[in-house]
Amino acid sequence: MRLLQLARAAWEAEALHLRRLARAHGIQAAFAAVAAVFGLLLLLMLHVAAFAALAPGQGPVWAALIVGFADLVLLALFGWLARRAGHDPIAIEAKRVRQDALRQLGDGAARAVVLAPLLKSQTAKKGLIGAAVTAIAVGLLSRR
Repeated sequence: MRLLQLARAAWEAEALHLRRLARAHGIQAAFAAVAAVFGLLLLLMLHVAAFAALAPGQGPVWAALIVGFADLVLLALFGWLARRAGHDPIAIEAKRVRQDALRQLGDGAARAVVLAPLLKSQTAKKGLIGAAVTAIAVGLLSRR
């Protein structure tokens, strides 16, 4: 029964980890989309500034450059937010719980495999040899 509880805990921890990871990627994608919008606005304003520079007078040029600079600042801000790693502590804890549960599940299964020959054997010597061979095999397989 304990093995089933460990497997269920590992499954739930993995599901929580994946949900939180998907949420974090969604937020990063939203910030990247906002940064892209401000990047397009910056490009548009630079075009307006270049057009206004060709026009006589200096009023429209400075206005377009100020707006373009503000877009550049916003582009940098949202771009930085999108690239930020931002580790989610709940997702990290869920991953740790999953790893612990899987490790305990493996340990429990290894114990069951080691003890099975002892329970089935006719003699203690034969059972101990079988348990030792099984333990070595499980140890070799678990290292891979």
